[in-house]
Amino acid sequence: MNTLDQATLDAEWDANQLQVIEADADARLLVEAGPGTGKTAVACARLAHLIREEDVEPSNTWMISFTRTAVAEIRARLHSYVGDASFAIRIATIDSHAWSIHSGHDPNARLTGSYEENIARVIDLLKTDEDVADELSQIEHVVIDEAQDLVGQRADLIEELVKRLPPDCGVTVFADEAQAIYGFSDDNVGRRNVGAARSGKPLLDRLRSENSLRFETLILKEIYRTSSPGLRKIFSDLRKNVLDKNRHRDGFHADMAERIREFADKKGLTWTKMKVADFTSNDLLLFRTRGEVLMASQFCDLPHRLRLSGYGATLPPWLAICFWDFDDRYLAERSFLDLWAKRIENGVAAPYGPAEAWKRLLRVAGRGDGSVDMRNLRIRLSRARPPVELALSEYGLEGPIVGTIHASKGREATNVVLLIPSGAEFESVDDEVEEARVLFVGATRARTSLIVGESGNIRSSTLPSGRTFRTVRNGKSTMVEVGRDGDITARGLVGRREFTEDLARAGQAFLAERAGVVTTYKLEADPDLDWQYRIWNGDEDPCVGVLSRNLTFDLWEILANRRQQHTHKPPTYVNHVRGQGSATIVLGPDDSDLEAINEPWAASGFVLAPRIAAFPPFYFYRR
Repeated sequence: MNTLDQATLDAEWDANQLQVIEADADARLLVEAGPGTGKTAVACARLAHLIREEDVEPSNTWMISFTRTAVAEIRARLHSYVGDASFAIRIATIDSHAWSIHSGHDPNARLTGSYEENIARVIDLLKTDEDVADELSQIEHVVIDEAQDLVGQRADLIEELVKRLPPDCGVTVFADEAQAIYGFSDDNVGRRNVGAARSGKPLLDRLRSENSLRFETLILKEIYRTSSPGLRKIFSDLRKNVLDKNRHRDGFHADMAERIREFADKKGLTWTKMKVADFTSNDLLLFRTRGEVLMASQFCDLPHRLRLSGYGATLPPWLAICFWDFDDRYLAERSFLDLWAKRIENGVAAPYGPAEAWKRLLRVAGRGDGSVDMRNLRIRLSRARPPVELALSEYGLEGPIVGTIHASKGREATNVVLLIPSGAEFESVDDEVEEARVLFVGATRARTSLIVGESGNIRSSTLPSGRTFRTVRNGKSTMVEVGRDGDITARGLVGRREFTEDLARAGQAFLAERAGVVTTYKLEADPDLDWQYRIWNGDEDPCVGVLSRNLTFDLWEILANRRQQHTHKPPTYVNHVRGQGSATIVLGPDDSDLEAINEPWAASGFVLAPRIAAFPPFYFYRR
């Protein structure tokens, strides 16, 4: 049995895992951890062991992860290991840690400027600021997760951080180079991400080559995620092929695809005959490209969820339904339970009950007297990345998840359907190997079963805004992505210029009624609003919102790309715009948009929004 407190860590570890968990507090470890080897559990157990057995102070430990979803999982697991001591551990993404340093030590820090400028400033602070050096001198151990994904400036930042840590500060780095896929985008097969391509030496190579950093390599070997013989072959044998540079040659991607088909539980599915409705909430449908995901979503009229960049965590509709007209500074538990009983119970599907909802509100903005500070709640919920306690991790309604492999990195599902692009072409062997890694990552998301199918490798284009569009073969229509961040704003839902108070109330009531169901909308350009598109409930009232100018500008950008901006114009009407229920938008107490919206939303700051994720056809006509 291991030396960890068994009452707290009810688990048995293999020898390789235990070697990592019980290493000295000042050890510097590079842990190679393939899929299914218990990486997250070992990372948490490592910190738990240091806190419980080595007297490491929880507040002097950092856990750095790549995604907010991973942070949420790590936080929950650590709490089960060490209880309330987990709250003192600084668990956050790289960007959050960077902002903490920047805002804490630079009085001129602002959430403006480019990402590159902000990171460069943090690196400069690490090198030169005495207060930052003093803060780092207190750190006793740092755990870094998914290190293979750290490229470019993030790699620069972590390298500098490790160099500036005290010599007796331990560092445990977890990585799997077979899953390093961020050199390519998820827009089209074989399209290299230029920023990543220029990123220079990978972080792992930097840490290995710097002898003064004294890193030792350990390996987690045993696979625990799955008992499926085929999946175990993929997790182990195919991983070795990906890592073995002697195997990298022309045809490597095709060989990898064929081996995945060989080991899968089922193969032969074609995406044109596949229906999202045939799958359940335990299923993850993975496409290689963004265009394929949008196409699959557009032609599915049943509830499902998207895992796709540009569709981040959303806030559940119950927040706006409860608080749209609540303008008191503090919220008592009895008042909340009354609101829930009146507005949510038996009317709106919620992922949990009122007791759990109240606990989550308290964790985000609770006060010592047991009430919720609504001003602080609004401040926290209005941020670009709202607290994980209340945010929904996927965009959409309960049902199968449809996403790209890139956006599903680090996530798992009971059953995975992997759609492999047909006819993929590559400019180099390096590109081919990179795409083979993408396939490997997709196949290793499965816990129980893997179904492999063929996709059409849909060719789509991406505008500078990030919006995807695709010209249909007959050339008569263009499918354009609708629903990205910024397409729908509070002003477009309850703004005074866009709606009277009565019409805003009607639209919000409709969205509350449809909060948990799929609704198909129609867009109509309004000349009185500079041709912004109104969102209608088909051919009937009410109008539920107005899309921002972002979409209108991008439609003209598409015409400019075709050199048709002087001969054609965007359509007046657009049909088949799919909405996956509703979500909540929160405006902070000092948001300038409050002056432009109707009451009572201007006072409350809580607004309902249609959760649109669509890829409808746009017909551009001659003027």
